[in-house]
Amino acid sequence: MKDLMTNTVGTVELQQIRLKHEQKMQKLMKAAKDGTKDGLEKTKAAVKRGRSFIKTKSFIQDRKSVCLEEEPGVFIEVDCLNTEPVMMPMPEGLTQQQVVRRYILGSILESEKNYLDALKRILEQYEKPLSEIDPKLISDRKLKLMFYRIKEILQCHSLFQIALASRVAEWDSSEMIGDVFVASFSKSMVLDAYSEYVNNFSTAMGVVKKTCETKPAFLEFLKHCQDSSCDRSTLYGLMMKPIQRFPQFILLLQDMLKNTPKGHPDRLPLQMALTELETLAEKLNERKREADQRCEIKQIAKAMNERYLNKLLSSGNRYLIRSDDMVETVYNEKGEVIKTKERRLFLLSDVLMCATVNVR
Repeated sequence: MKDLMTNTVGTVELQQIRLKHEQKMQKLMKAAKDGTKDGLEKTKAAVKRGRSFIKTKSFIQDRKSVCLEEEPGVFIEVDCLNTEPVMMPMPEGLTQQQVVRRYILGSILESEKNYLDALKRILEQYEKPLSEIDPKLISDRKLKLMFYRIKEILQCHSLFQIALASRVAEWDSSEMIGDVFVASFSKSMVLDAYSEYVNNFSTAMGVVKKTCETKPAFLEFLKHCQDSSCDRSTLYGLMMKPIQRFPQFILLLQDMLKNTPKGHPDRLPLQMALTELETLAEKLNERKREADQRCEIKQIAKAMNERYLNKLLSSGNRYLIRSDDMVETVYNEKGEVIKTKERRLFLLSDVLMCATVNVR
């Protein structure tokens, strides 16, 4: 087996590996809707203990005289001169596994480039023209709701691209990528930007739908943007990409880990990166559920005119499990129906509440 792994790859084998990998990437990039669990629980403690940062070489040079009390190996030194990751020509004498890892890296770079392009298109082809057009097709308040946190997400991935470019430039000597993901996506700003975007997504799409129905000129603007784009992507399609991003990353890194042998210096960083991304995906899902529940509770309480319900839900860790409508029937001593009344039951985590439906 060791002899097989050390054999160099011929031209025919190289083409077969490339074709096989491209076919697999086409399936992977459909993207899963949810994060995955891949037996990497043991690295969670290491991720929680560690701290990670990205700092540029210029930052480090400017602060040589300052005593930086960072833990060793928790930040990545990057060069800002070239922010576009460029793969060098494939050297000769690579093993089959090295070739496969190179192709996976290429898929990561292409995927990230397409993602950054999509974010920039949202801002340049939609947000900017809508903010400058006169007369306005949409108010500033609604415009902010529609494109909430896109700029912050773009900033996070621009920093990631800087670190990625630095690591790709030295790929053939280091073959390390996992630590770049850990350093880039373990930051609280990433979770905050993405969770607020995801939580606001339904609201943003609601604004788009309502504005299309009330303002034909806005609908025409969206159609023009779609028709003039090279791939005819809709605004909805572009806005969905941040929601799909981490599942895509997880699938690509799982494939990279599978093709990284034990003892390789990139194996543990890849495991940590996967754990970080899966944990991040879990947190995003949890925050989305909480946001949806708060929205549902607000709508229910408003419809029911129940101030007591809001008071109950605002105390401690109490949360709403479900609510159901029912009819309360009152009988007299003879078993005859005297009256009926519509009620709504709220099952909270520690309280069962019955409220009168607001018929106004």
